[in-house]
Amino acid sequence: MGMMSQAIHSAAVSSKKAGGSYGTQQNRRFDTTGLLRFARQVGELHASIGQLPAWVIHAYAQYCMAQRKAAGTLANIFSAIRVTSGTAGRNIDETCGNRRLRLTRRVRKGTKRAQTASEIQELLATARRTDIGLMHLISLALHLGLRRKEALMCSRDLQMWLDALTRGESSIPLMRGAKNARPRDVRIIHSKREDTIESIRSALAYCHERNFELITGSGRTLKSAMNRLKALLRRAGMVGQVSFHSLRYTYALTAASEMLDSGIAPYEVLVQLSESMGHGPTRAQMILEHYCQPIKARFEGQISLRQDEAHRRSPPNKLPRATARHEAKLRHSALSGYPVGRTDSGVHRMTHV
Repeated sequence: MGMMSQAIHSAAVSSKKAGGSYGTQQNRRFDTTGLLRFARQVGELHASIGQLPAWVIHAYAQYCMAQRKAAGTLANIFSAIRVTSGTAGRNIDETCGNRRLRLTRRVRKGTKRAQTASEIQELLATARRTDIGLMHLISLALHLGLRRKEALMCSRDLQMWLDALTRGESSIPLMRGAKNARPRDVRIIHSKREDTIESIRSALAYCHERNFELITGSGRTLKSAMNRLKALLRRAGMVGQVSFHSLRYTYALTAASEMLDSGIAPYEVLVQLSESMGHGPTRAQMILEHYCQPIKARFEGQISLRQDEAHRRSPPNKLPRATARHEAKLRHSALSGYPVGRTDSGVHRMTHV
């Protein structure tokens, strides 16, 4: 095995040890391979990524910036490199942090925005003309704040959600398509409850006629369905500030305003919204700065984020991450009536997390 092959294999092993979803590990391998190829070009390739000199990583950062990679892309690349190197036995957080590498800071403000009521009505009408499945998918994302992949894969859970709301539940469980298969409970916007129920019921009826698929790809796989969804979103005009992710901004703004109006403490609003959107209880600052930017004035002087976040940090899980995730999948499967996971038999590949 050549030096390059050894280095790539070693990085892949380290990435797997670091954990994360299949997609996360795949992205780490892609990002670290770019560094290893650069190291080979400058004559500093070693059998392990942990053996690379710090100056190589700094030089690679300058190389990536010269290629005009976006700030978010740069942050992701060097985060993957630090994680993989740390698992390989060498901590480079201090010597190769984003500041030391002089990376441009990612600025999300203004990249997306919540859509107005008139824009939503026009969007749904356009989506209906483009593809009925797309219309249902947009409606679900609007009322539940779903990510694109979560909305695409939620069809097997629609009956479970409808049953929960019929029983009077104020939230619904979500796991399919979530980042790192991290389960969460999605808060239902009270003022939109009937609209949410109708959206779920309509989508369920549509899915019953189409093998539980909102969007069907040419190869009947998740990847082909995602590619077709991207094409449909472009046809519907969902690009730039009003891309699919803007529906999460619309959901967040509506939910936050409703919670504030009902008397919930401002900081608690941010925590609950963060958990409902799949960011966990400690991302209140991010929720405030990005999703709640238009109503930020309603939070001014009423919260102390750094002090309030300390007690929110979850204690270490007693179970290994893989075991905890497996148990969560089993619970979700029992609730929905359909298996969750790549190896489940008898279920269309589109339903896998």
